[in-house]
Amino acid sequence: MSRILATRRMRLYVLADTASNLGDFALFLAMTIWVKTISGSTSAAALVMFSFAAGSLLLPAAGLLSDRVRRRPLLIGANLALATVVLLLLLVGGAHHVWLVYVVMFAYGALGSVTGPAQLALLPSLVPKDLLGDANGLIQSVRGLIRVFAPVVGAGLFAWLGPEAVILIDAALFVLAAGALLAIKVDEAKPVPSGEPWRTEITAGLRFIGRTVTLRQLVISCGLAMLVLGFFEAIGLAVVTAGLDREPTFLGVLGAAQAIGTIIGGVSAGAVLRRTSESMTVIIGLAMVAVSSMLLMIQMTPLAIAAMALLGLCVPWLVVGATTALQRRTPEHLLGRASAAFEFAVTVPQTLSIAVGAALIALLDYRLLLGIVATAVTVSAVYLVTRPEQPTDSGEQPTDGQPDDGPPGEVLAATAKPVTTPTSDR
Repeated sequence: MSRILATRRMRLYVLADTASNLGDFALFLAMTIWVKTISGSTSAAALVMFSFAAGSLLLPAAGLLSDRVRRRPLLIGANLALATVVLLLLLVGGAHHVWLVYVVMFAYGALGSVTGPAQLALLPSLVPKDLLGDANGLIQSVRGLIRVFAPVVGAGLFAWLGPEAVILIDAALFVLAAGALLAIKVDEAKPVPSGEPWRTEITAGLRFIGRTVTLRQLVISCGLAMLVLGFFEAIGLAVVTAGLDREPTFLGVLGAAQAIGTIIGGVSAGAVLRRTSESMTVIIGLAMVAVSSMLLMIQMTPLAIAAMALLGLCVPWLVVGATTALQRRTPEHLLGRASAAFEFAVTVPQTLSIAVGAALIALLDYRLLLGIVATAVTVSAVYLVTRPEQPTDSGEQPTDGQPDDGPPGEVLAATAKPVTTPTSDR
């Protein structure tokens, strides 16, 4: 991990990623509370997150954009646009302006669809290929901590200083992220349009994943797992109140255990990746999710805390294994679109599972839901275990032809091009 942070540009990249994600997660819960406060409607408050999620429908177009312009300037512009968009929330003056919150959150989600693929595609330009796992692990550790604590911070600031303070801080964080990206020195070649119709270009990443054995297998496995992992959003409270017979505030203890696990998981993911493979890292992560689910069925506080720590540890392994496989096996000119396609393929099932889990928790015992989670992730792991191991270099051949994003000769050259170790910027 020290090798990752030894270079100035990776420190700046991590700072930019941390600032933008801190702004994201601090704002979400605060805006939901705000809409509930000014409208008095729980349904209206729920639409805040729906509006944000709807922005992810633009992921395919965002992936194409990140492959057609230089990624660092694109990220700078997107963060500055986010800072501008969030400031529009200062115009909300009451329940009659709730619609503006929805518009802003949709734009927020749409711009987030741009930053995700562009960040993932930029990272291989900043670190050597053999350190991608460590870099992804570090980023997942930080994001995991932010995901646990930032919503609480945002809600606290809302209660203490009001929505205006949350909005201004959020905008400032995006400006900070843009400034950190601006300070990064990296050579990015100007992308060359393929000349293909936009419909062909926009689906090129998805088609590449479909023809590349390892990536296709990882999408199927992770997608199946995400169909049930969203259940944890509803299961947590039931574990605390019905299972452990404790007050809802005990969720904070479980959240802290999960955060500690996330730190360990992110820091160790690169080492696991080096000793196994991308697919095996995902398999181990899935197996640990199954174990964590079964431990949560036992109504004992120490086991519940251990289960949440284990869950926090294994999620970074899942993400790092899949993300690193994508970065290593995808030609640079397709990486934005492939990243967007991968993200779309796993976030849609996860979003659906959150909604399904919220409905099922009112009908079924939480232990039955945990059993469903354990079964589904076990099936996902077994599916990957039974697949033949594929080459780990970026020249892995698709199963039914070459990527069709451009002439065959250009694609072969791009796919076979050796990875150049980035120069140090210390």
